[in-house]
Amino acid sequence: MIELDETSTINEHITDLLRLARISAIIFCILCVFWSFFAGTLVSTWLQMIPIQTGPNNENLAVYAPFDWIRMRWDIVIMLSMVSLLPIFSIQFYRFSRHGLYAAERGWLVAVLAISTTIVPIVILAIWTIGLPAIFDLGFKLGVPGTVGIRYDARALFSLAIGLSWILVIWSVTLVALTMTRVFGLVSNGKSRFRNRIFAISAGILILSLPVEYDGLRLLISISVVIVADYFSRLVQIPISHGAHSSLNDASP
Repeated sequence: MIELDETSTINEHITDLLRLARISAIIFCILCVFWSFFAGTLVSTWLQMIPIQTGPNNENLAVYAPFDWIRMRWDIVIMLSMVSLLPIFSIQFYRFSRHGLYAAERGWLVAVLAISTTIVPIVILAIWTIGLPAIFDLGFKLGVPGTVGIRYDARALFSLAIGLSWILVIWSVTLVALTMTRVFGLVSNGKSRFRNRIFAISAGILILSLPVEYDGLRLLISISVVIVADYFSRLVQIPISHGAHSSLNDASP
């Protein structure tokens, strides 16, 4: 009877997890529809924030193919939807996990979710509004060739920002995944049992999805992201009493 109850409990947890995934997917689709109405305006506003010499009629700033403009709009829609979904998903995931965790584990879970799903979106916003404009401003102060005409590819400028944002998002998801394996006890010899798989998935996504502006740095960026995420996940030390484990292991049907 106990084995049947344990199996039933596991099935219920899996059902709840699938329900959480379905809800997150629905919310993501709704967010995509919402942000699609503002994508063009947001891209244009951001380009105006960059201190580049576009000329009186913006003749030095161009999109060289209609598909590039469509891709820019979809990139910003997907990125904004994912960033907006992170805090919502963290709240849902905490509600799903808190009943099976000790007080110390819940504290670590809240800390990791807060860092990865609240601070990361703020950092992404700062990169778009402060960081990249400051980089371009610094570049112009260092000097530009006076005898060479300057033309700017709007898609390339936009891809730089999208790439940095995507790196932070993948780092955040990798950190949460590695930390959750430690919180839930999926650890062997001090390392997560799924560590290599998570590394391969995260690094592979970055290598395949980073814009062409990051060619030559894809492998270095991917390795750096998973190493940094793994380092922070190793800071999670859950003090669980041995008595609790022994009582569970010694329980007989």
